[in-house]
Amino acid sequence: MKPRRHTTPERRALFDERLVRIQQVTGCRTQMQLAEYIGVRQSSISDAKRRGSIPGEWLLTIWRATGTNPDWILHGDDEPRFANVSHKYGEPLNVTELRQRIEKEIRDELDNLHAEDLIHRLEDMGLAVSVTPKASNRKAA
Repeated sequence: MKPRRHTTPERRALFDERLVRIQQVTGCRTQMQLAEYIGVRQSSISDAKRRGSIPGEWLLTIWRATGTNPDWILHGDDEPRFANVSHKYGEPLNVTELRQRIEKEIRDELDNLHAEDLIHRLEDMGLAVSVTPKASNRKAA
């Protein structure tokens, strides 16, 4: 029987940071949810925590499911946290630039919508919309 290897506080803290990043991208909040997400037993999560090490298979599973760059999970580098994805021309996709372009397109579209069209779109998305008249600043005569 192998002797138990105790993790150092530094290694434990590093594992905890990595686990937080994994939880951010997977949406899992408990060890049980994470185990189900990556297809392992809950005891495997506990074992990894005890060892202070994230198995490579987990990183691969998370990358395949979310596109999250394993380096971001391991090192917590700034954006982009997604692995390089190429668009149809084979050039690397700039995630930040893409996000900014999409946000601009959405703002432009919202600016050009009439209130009635916006209400209908929100209702089509299943949102309840109520409209109240704007209070007048005029004084009663």
